[in-house]
Amino acid sequence: MRKEVSITIKVDGVESSIKGSKTQTILDAALENDVDAPFSCQGGACATCIGRVIFGNTKMEQNHILTDSEIEDGLILTCQAFPLTEAVSIDYDDV
Repeated sequence: MRKEVSITIKVDGVESSIKGSKTQTILDAALENDVDAPFSCQGGACATCIGRVIFGNTKMEQNHILTDSEIEDGLILTCQAFPLTEAVSIDYDDV
């Protein structure tokens, strides 16, 4: 059984509230819920899916692009990031 997570995503000025799980990347949850999130390679190498964590915590499986300071500033690769908290908020516009 999947543990449901509340995810708020802002992209192109539109905010969407969706459900995901801790076993699913934020990008996969967005696409599954018809959110027009930016992506390309889905392998953590192209930087197309960068978003900023506004609320909550995430963990990235892989990262070939972001520096430690960018990660400390809240940036994530949403194709590699899994929610760690019951609720997360991601802003694609604030990068």
